[in-house]
Amino acid sequence: MSEKKRKQMSIALVAVLILLIIIGGWLLFGKKKPAQPAEKRVTERIVVTTVPMTQIFTKLDLPLAGVPTTTEKLPKRVQNKPKVGNHVAVDLEKIVSLKPDEVYVDSELTEDYAAKLKEQHIKMTALHFDDYTAMRQTVTALGKKYDRQAQAKQLNKKLQVKRVKRAQKPKVLLLMGMPGGGFLVMNQHSYVGDLVTRAGGNIVAADPQSVMTPVNTEKIAQAQPDVIIRLAHAMPKQVQQSFDESFKQQPYPSLPAVKEQRVYDVQAPKFSPTANLHVKEAYQQIKEWLDDSQEN
Repeated sequence: MSEKKRKQMSIALVAVLILLIIIGGWLLFGKKKPAQPAEKRVTERIVVTTVPMTQIFTKLDLPLAGVPTTTEKLPKRVQNKPKVGNHVAVDLEKIVSLKPDEVYVDSELTEDYAAKLKEQHIKMTALHFDDYTAMRQTVTALGKKYDRQAQAKQLNKKLQVKRVKRAQKPKVLLLMGMPGGGFLVMNQHSYVGDLVTRAGGNIVAADPQSVMTPVNTEKIAQAQPDVIIRLAHAMPKQVQQSFDESFKQQPYPSLPAVKEQRVYDVQAPKFSPTANLHVKEAYQQIKEWLDDSQEN
């Protein structure tokens, strides 16, 4: 082999080696993702007082020192946490004993907690679960506060529902029953009312300015609802019995919803007076009921 060819082969070999080194370096370092900032470790002692809050804080991977007393199933990781009562029966002594840095309450129930917690110098924060939009905004705010933006964004994506447009909007009457036999009419600004509106329904026989008002049978008779949704706030068996007794009297037997058997009894956990993580299930159910009302 001539000297010239040996030099050419040496140069080629060096070039190949350099290329292999470059490729190896790219494989080793080029695909490496930039280091992610460490997730903020939350050391605060947090107490929540409703089931939706418990669900959301757990989804955001936030530690809880106390959770509400409830018959509903709580997330597994917090089922054995100390129970602090609920809006009906606040266990203030238990809350104080947990030495919380912050106690979260529903904005609609602040009067039950405010004075008592203030006396104990415990910080209280009200969260809004009035409707679907308020709940998603609350998730975003908590994500920002506790450096859980990624989890909050992911959760809100899972909670997203799509509005339905209908040429003719079914007329929907929303009733909330309470133990003792009384019930109220809910408007479009209530949580369930908001879902009905998003599903293409039209809330009737309610006061547009007040979320809940006493029943006005004249308004209901005039409205002629196509669908009636009856929500039990508590003690569903007793509430349903009260509804059934009331519906034997006029104007209910004459309403299209009753004649066509489009009266639906709902209860927690899927349905409730305030927003919760079962929103997609509830929304899908409402859409199906409204679809059925338009089949004839």
